[in-house]
Amino acid sequence: MAARQLLIGIDVGGTFTDVLCYEAESRTLLPAKVPSIPGGQWRGVLDALDALGIDKGDITAFVHGTTIATNALLERKGAKTGLVTTEGFRDVIEIGRTRRLVGGLFDIKFQRAQPIAERDARVEVPERTLADGSVERDVAGHDFTDIVARFRALGVESVAICFLNAYVNDATERAAAAALAQLMPETPITTSAAIVRERGEYERFSTATLNAYLTPVMRGYLDTLAGELAQSGVAAPVNIMGSNGGAMTLERAAGFVAGTFLSGPVGGVNGALRIAELAGIEDCITFDMGGTSTDVALVAGRQPRISHTNQVDAYPLQVPQLDIHTIGAGGGSILWVQSDGTLEVGPRSAGALPGPACYGRGGTDATISDANLLLGRLPTNRALSGGLMLDHPAAERAFQAPLAALSDAGADPVHLADGAIRIAVAKMAGAVREVSVHRGFDPRDFTLLGFGGAGPMHVMLVADELAMARAIVPRYPGHLSALGQLLADHRHDFVRAWGGRLGDLAVADLAAHLAEMRAEGEVLLAAEGIAADAMRHQASVDMRYAGQSFTLAVPWDEADTEWGPLRAAFDARHGETFGYADGGSEVEIVNLRLISLGLVERIELAFRAEAAGDPVRERRPVWFDDGFVDCPVLDRDRLTAGAAFDGPAIVEEAGGTTVVPPGWRVTVHASGALDCRRMPGDDTC
Repeated sequence: MAARQLLIGIDVGGTFTDVLCYEAESRTLLPAKVPSIPGGQWRGVLDALDALGIDKGDITAFVHGTTIATNALLERKGAKTGLVTTEGFRDVIEIGRTRRLVGGLFDIKFQRAQPIAERDARVEVPERTLADGSVERDVAGHDFTDIVARFRALGVESVAICFLNAYVNDATERAAAAALAQLMPETPITTSAAIVRERGEYERFSTATLNAYLTPVMRGYLDTLAGELAQSGVAAPVNIMGSNGGAMTLERAAGFVAGTFLSGPVGGVNGALRIAELAGIEDCITFDMGGTSTDVALVAGRQPRISHTNQVDAYPLQVPQLDIHTIGAGGGSILWVQSDGTLEVGPRSAGALPGPACYGRGGTDATISDANLLLGRLPTNRALSGGLMLDHPAAERAFQAPLAALSDAGADPVHLADGAIRIAVAKMAGAVREVSVHRGFDPRDFTLLGFGGAGPMHVMLVADELAMARAIVPRYPGHLSALGQLLADHRHDFVRAWGGRLGDLAVADLAAHLAEMRAEGEVLLAAEGIAADAMRHQASVDMRYAGQSFTLAVPWDEADTEWGPLRAAFDARHGETFGYADGGSEVEIVNLRLISLGLVERIELAFRAEAAGDPVRERRPVWFDDGFVDCPVLDRDRLTAGAAFDGPAIVEEAGGTTVVPPGWRVTVHASGALDCRRMPGDDTC
């Protein structure tokens, strides 16, 4: 009997670790959810695999989304980092652009975040590469012995090399890296041009320094994970989800840690793209609410927006990543009372341990999960995914002192819980506006696609707040990010600083540069085992009107032999983004970009009802608007394609609970997704 082919996607969140197993022959999915283990993510990964009850030797592919880089930065648990830079540029990462990246403008107690590399660990060398790439002062023959001695005395564990114009010519950076590697072979070394090949020394230096700071942490985790998986019987290659929406090998992830910051949330967007395709939706806003945070992203024409100029915590991050906006509002977000007596939600979270009070693991703070339990939206007579039984009395106690004593909302725990949900919904609606209204899109033109462990409980409430008429809840909503890991293609992003005013450039030169970039991408993909017929390339050009300091990315059609179509596309994009186009101004190219994709085998999903019989499990009172309503509780495993029902209703399944407010009608789509639409004449919004 042939062994089964199992594909594994794992998403490690702040509260739970979700795993989704795809069985190729039957085209079925098997989910599992276990608590995340703070400080030991790999243990949660192994626990999740054990919960599936599968033969680990049958696993043929394994993709993992991780928050290791993000957590290490936020907790300042990275490595002691040294910086080697061009003479005179030691303080670039401290001076920055002389503006606040975090903190309000009028915060009189504002303190700038300390640079990743402390000043005594930043050293200069007599190097100078000019803007045209010519080397004026080389480092060949430079004695790095004193620098290494200084780094060892300071306990430096990782080094970043950042020279001024290395994005044009990185020969001096590579020479310095080779010299340092001979003197301190045990120390990871990051060169800025290997991470960011764009002008802008502050952003490039910051990104390279972040990469160096986090490399030892990530390498330690990946080595441990690979070893433990191999010991448990997993022989399949392990890939890591990247911030750009593609998967990367363990080796690449260990050297390009800056590309993993959105590893988990990106998986959710990938999964949402497949659900949107199955449901025939072109434009959607993804709404991923977990236990710690909520992540939202806008998808127009089934293309998620990519951002090249980003920020993590207080530090610029110049790498391509999906344009995802995150706020500290999740199922475990703690409710607290501000100094003026008003109720607030998050951003502090109860996390996995001790978790919300209702988890019965020692938590005493009231959270969003406790609020939903008091409102009747979560069960107390059945275990949730992972065998978790919720404790109603513990949730009630959490809503008593000190919340009831201090809050202007009153002492009734149920009214406090209702107020907490309304506050959370308003904050999450604000996050949706951030990626839509603030970028020139009307959210009413989009479908809100809700997933994550807590997303389906709030997706229609958020849609009401924004006057959105349609919402989608996919099958296995709590595991959609894990599904997105399974769907991830291999991806490499390239950028080359090249250009000038269109009238001074030749299309043939642009094509020649892109051909070189494409060849580089093909070599990397081939090394990862991607066949030539599975490679795809997408080119774009960063453009601006002459005199502007910002650019817009415009797709490049390789069939074009003149600049006219590109100029027209740029004017159109500028008009869409800023409301005007200046056809009389000259246009210039700043960067060339290329995405090289290695397409993985497309998995086919077969959704169907998993049990027969009446889908109504029970009826119980659930709070909506201003009172409790007798509400049916439906078993999603018994809902067949075409089934329809009206709110109010609760739909329960492994890993997620969907709350359907009054005024909404739900139809089960052939894909298994719940297609939720506001009924005509509803005045909720």
